[in-house]
Amino acid sequence: MAYMENKRFIDTDLNREFSMEKLDDDNLASLPHEAIRAREIETKLGPKFIASSSPNGDAAYPDPRMDIVIDLHTTTANMGISLIIPEGDALMSAAAAYVLNKCKNEYGYDSVQCCMHALPKRQDRMNLSSCGRHGFTIEVGPTPQGVIRHDVVEQTEAALHSLLEFLHLRNLELEQDNANAKSVLDRLREIYPGGIVPCFRSAPAVRPGELSGKISWPNDPENPNFPAVMVHKSIQDRDFEPLRIGDPLFVSLDGHIIPYDGSHGEEVHLIFVNEGGYYYASSGTGIGVAVRSEFDWQTGYFVVESDDEGVSEEVIIEEKDSYE
Repeated sequence: MAYMENKRFIDTDLNREFSMEKLDDDNLASLPHEAIRAREIETKLGPKFIASSSPNGDAAYPDPRMDIVIDLHTTTANMGISLIIPEGDALMSAAAAYVLNKCKNEYGYDSVQCCMHALPKRQDRMNLSSCGRHGFTIEVGPTPQGVIRHDVVEQTEAALHSLLEFLHLRNLELEQDNANAKSVLDRLREIYPGGIVPCFRSAPAVRPGELSGKISWPNDPENPNFPAVMVHKSIQDRDFEPLRIGDPLFVSLDGHIIPYDGSHGEEVHLIFVNEGGYYYASSGTGIGVAVRSEFDWQTGYFVVESDDEGVSEEVIIEEKDSYE
């Protein structure tokens, strides 16, 4: 229905409708269109959750119908080709490492990044790709909502074909079990010494309906789906670039500059800057926040940093609700 009307959604963001709370809502008469659609999709791809009557009713179902769910997105933000995966999934981490290298070094795209959500458990993610055993999201932009751009389609195809190629090669190797052949994993070991892959780690979500944390802007007092401030021009189209304390962040309609106050750390990297989808309350308003990180494609987990004395530390992103 949204496709036929060329809209992002009819009632609410479909990609936030796959939580247990929403899939288990018995009040069918009052459900928005996307909630009904989410149940239809989950029935075909899942099930995602163990039956609520079970003692483990809040746990992810161990054997969904789909092994892998690939979700293709466009974004109005200048995100280039962004590969989004959850922490703790070794198969998807290896796939992302393969796609990252191929899109950069064979297809020749400069702007290719991997963003990892620190949400290892499927039941903690409310997006569509969490319905399968493994989930992989490809996000490409910038492009306006409701508009088809040839270059964005080509970039999406490059990432998708690279991902499918990796899965095909890995399946062939598992079927043939040819110990003498050079495997796709051997290639990854050559490309990434030590198994370390650069990525961006998204901030933890602090509001319901969010996959990751954001710096939220104050909304128009008469419209919860429209900001009361503008994104400052100095950060527009500069996704993944650093933002430091004191740098301009927002600007009010009367020209007053609101600087970044360090609430998420002294230096962060902004993602989904001025993303059109994040104007909607159901998607979580604001600008995404991340930090530079690394993951081990062999395990799927973030690499834990060590200080000079060998003490392990994790990068912690502080949390702040909004700039209201």
